[in-house]
Amino acid sequence: MNADEYYDGIPVAELPITDIDVPDPVHLQRSRRYRGAVDVDPVAAIEAAGDPAGLVARDPNSATGEAIRAIGYAPTAELVLISDDHPPTGLWHVATAWSASHRQRSAYTGSDEEEVNDHDEPES
Repeated sequence: MNADEYYDGIPVAELPITDIDVPDPVHLQRSRRYRGAVDVDPVAAIEAAGDPAGLVARDPNSATGEAIRAIGYAPTAELVLISDDHPPTGLWHVATAWSASHRQRSAYTGSDEEEVNDHDEPES
């Protein structure tokens, strides 16, 4: 493993995601920033981030290098979401979330775990 695959000495794929919140739900209102985007319910974002079958990797677009990207299924929304999370000391904060692309959904279902870092986030 290279250094990018660790977060505070823990392999990123093994980070425990147990306590999750959405400190600012406005960030999930994607339609305010992106024409045609779908808003994400905070409950769905928390479900996706906490999906035990989800994929976890460093966020390739993180300005600080501290963000973690999780692809997980949200039963209340019936879709696979990307949660851009910040794991400080046990409590994960969902910073934003959006619907997964076809490629990312394929990664989630097992075709290729490397696809978790697909760059399909809408441009700002």
